[in-house]
Amino acid sequence: MNRANWFSIHSWLGVKLAIMLCFIVLTGTLAVVSNELDWLANPAKRVAPSSVESMNWQKVYASAQQQAPVNSLRSIQAPLHRWYSAEVIYLDVNGQRHRLFFHPTSGKFLGDGRWLNWQRFFRMLHRHLMLPLTLGITLVSLFAVVLLAVLVSSLYTYKSWWTHFFRKPRWQHRKTRWVDLHRLVGVWSLWFLLIISVTGCWYLAERWGANATSPARLTATSTEALAKQTMPSVPTFTAMLVQTQRAYPELAIERVNFAQASSDVIEIQGQGSAVLVRPRANFVTFDPATGQLIQHQDGRDLSVHNRISEAADPLHFGVWGGMFSKIVYFLFGLFLTGLTVTGTYMYGMRVARISRHELKPRRRIWRQALSHMKALGWVSAIGVCASIFYGVFIFFA
Repeated sequence: MNRANWFSIHSWLGVKLAIMLCFIVLTGTLAVVSNELDWLANPAKRVAPSSVESMNWQKVYASAQQQAPVNSLRSIQAPLHRWYSAEVIYLDVNGQRHRLFFHPTSGKFLGDGRWLNWQRFFRMLHRHLMLPLTLGITLVSLFAVVLLAVLVSSLYTYKSWWTHFFRKPRWQHRKTRWVDLHRLVGVWSLWFLLIISVTGCWYLAERWGANATSPARLTATSTEALAKQTMPSVPTFTAMLVQTQRAYPELAIERVNFAQASSDVIEIQGQGSAVLVRPRANFVTFDPATGQLIQHQDGRDLSVHNRISEAADPLHFGVWGGMFSKIVYFLFGLFLTGLTVTGTYMYGMRVARISRHELKPRRRIWRQALSHMKALGWVSAIGVCASIFYGVFIFFA
């Protein structure tokens, strides 16, 4: 194909699908900092960093038992940062999940929160558009294929694209100004676009059969734990933590999952020496009644397939480098959102045939751009509005 054909693909995908593409990228950008939005919205999630020495799992566990029935506890999550509280998930009498927040060192109860917080809201909007999982994930992941096609077509459309990294935009005329800004931001965003599009394509492959098979989890061994859901006593829980440090000294514990049914184990997860894996890749499990060590997994021992699967989330959401990488992803997410908008605006200028001396053409430019989206534009707009309205409905219900 020649350059004109690649440009046609680039502009067709960027304009016809601009509304949904912009929405998915924007919600993904907000999902990156959704935990920080919850931190701002809920005072119970905030602690003074100077008051935190280390995560005292025993005190948080003991304190959580005073706030909710012990058998209703589902997990304890360590703070994401030193200024965050520890989080406990529990089920109420109706089987609905709720959050409890505790000071990570003293174990003091700080308050509670709903399960449907900002993190869940933006995750659900971005991941599956509030649709049934298979349908929603498939639809969103197909837009990762679109992003990949936009990326490839842009490289063929703009000759010597690598020369645009430090090229100063021309400000004399609105068309050259927007074209140059679009190219400048685009070339600096290539790495980001490649990461999120490839990982998004991987999510599509996983949903339709390419998912990795997780190593088998062993069950509890004691008679008590095999007969019913069992929660450890505080001394038994403390002994599990001590054994974890002995069996897996490099493990930085991030999460503890409690037994939810008979034969379930206690699973302690975290980050070890393996690079680019979720906490679930490194774990130690125990019998909840006796505290006996059942199983130990190091993320470095996983198969290549599993390692690819585990790397997808850290790469896609930018959590691999802590707060620094999340800020970088947030900024480039805004850049990519801006590219969808400026690309549509540039197309509108081209089809509207705006003269150099026309003073206020913006309305006509946008009208022309939107009219060329045709049916796909209407479908995208309706889908975006429906997702937002339904999300707001269940969020505030």
